[in-house]
Amino acid sequence: MDDKYSISHHDNIDMSKEEVDRAETGGNEQQDAQFEKRVLRKVDLRLLPILGCLYTIALVDRSNVAVARISGMDEDLGLDQGSRASVSLMVFFIGYIIFEIPSNAFIHKLGAANWLAFLAVAWGLVSLGIGFLHNWQGFAVLRSLLGVFEAGFFPGCVYLVSSWYRRYEVQKRMAGFFLTASALSAFANILAYGLIQISKHHSYKGWRWIFIIEGAITVVAGIGSWFIIVDFPDSSANTFLTPEERAFVKARLAADRGPEEREKVTLKVIAKTAADWKPWAFSLMYAAGAVGVYAFLFFLPLILRGGLGYSLEMSFILSTPPSIFSVIEAMTISWLADKMKMRGPFVVFQGLIGIIGLCMTGFLDSPTPRYIGTFLGVAGANGLVVTTLAWQANNIVGDSRRAVSTAILISMSGVGGIYSSMVFRQQDAPNYLPGIIAVMAINVAAVLVAIVTMVLLRWQNQRADKGEVLCEDREGFRYTL
Repeated sequence: MDDKYSISHHDNIDMSKEEVDRAETGGNEQQDAQFEKRVLRKVDLRLLPILGCLYTIALVDRSNVAVARISGMDEDLGLDQGSRASVSLMVFFIGYIIFEIPSNAFIHKLGAANWLAFLAVAWGLVSLGIGFLHNWQGFAVLRSLLGVFEAGFFPGCVYLVSSWYRRYEVQKRMAGFFLTASALSAFANILAYGLIQISKHHSYKGWRWIFIIEGAITVVAGIGSWFIIVDFPDSSANTFLTPEERAFVKARLAADRGPEEREKVTLKVIAKTAADWKPWAFSLMYAAGAVGVYAFLFFLPLILRGGLGYSLEMSFILSTPPSIFSVIEAMTISWLADKMKMRGPFVVFQGLIGIIGLCMTGFLDSPTPRYIGTFLGVAGANGLVVTTLAWQANNIVGDSRRAVSTAILISMSGVGGIYSSMVFRQQDAPNYLPGIIAVMAINVAAVLVAIVTMVLLRWQNQRADKGEVLCEDREGFRYTL
């Protein structure tokens, strides 16, 4: 064998055999641990903050309709009549579902920075345009376009993050990226209250300034993100890492789940992935979390204002603490899940937490315990999302299959969004009890599916131990329970 040879399937990075040995096995253990820590820190700092920033903005642009509705938007656009509000919220998710899988094909073809930055600029322009509307039909059209452009962003981020880390490093990073964005976006309600005050000095209504200013911020952030977002680990465009560090990242990923080449997302790959039961099981669990997330995202200010009797100002302020609590709770759970190398039991736990919180909010009489219930409900929903994301990423092997599976999974959040939009009906205001019961029902289903999934994966692992099957067609691979 030559003293120099190529490490990557895709890059022409020539390194000495000694450098490769260090990347794959390490020399001095202490030095190797320090090297690994330094490399992961560089990846974390370059990858996660910018994605978290953009996803925060995405959540703000997606959910600012909730605060706009209690600030005069319903009356100005005629959303307070019949089912117009529900329809306008629902159409967002139609485009969101349709364009999920194609989007993860585009991220391969165009590159992560090009694709994700384009999406951010596009949905920012759409959000900005909502501020100039005068009827509910135009609002429904722009909401559907918002769904089209946002469809590719979150699955692209999840796919990109899961491509950089080993299986039991993923969840706490998913949690940090997703939950921090969720918490920061909750502060947008307070920002929105400040923007509404602009109407006291200008002719435009306050709710319009929410969309105009936040949309403009999105466009600027999207343009800036193009210079920061990194590509997949096998790309030579990642100049923030040295050739040795890039080789090290790829070697540790190969040791964790086998060597993976960048594959095209073809119809054959899509069909094969769609025929597997696991993505659909994970998708139902994820959908349950998404239903809870969207229910609280779109309707918590309305429940606080009408159902619990808080003032407009307090409804804005009190929408934020449940999201902050959910970050603390879910980050703790994610740390434990990675440490114990388990996912399923924590999915069950988060589902049960959500059910308890929904019961408190829906069926208790006093405003204080009902409000406390929203803390558990939001924590359970967000925790269910991040734990399921990690469980899916751990158990779907192969670059293109994981891309398709991630898109299937997150497209189910669109189904969850439609579900939550339709079960929280205007005629059930201000308490929305039928909607709360509907969210509880899908959480119960998620808990049951998680238990069945754990049983089936354990059975497959036992068969693999006996040499009867190969899990994911990989020698030595075992499913994460």
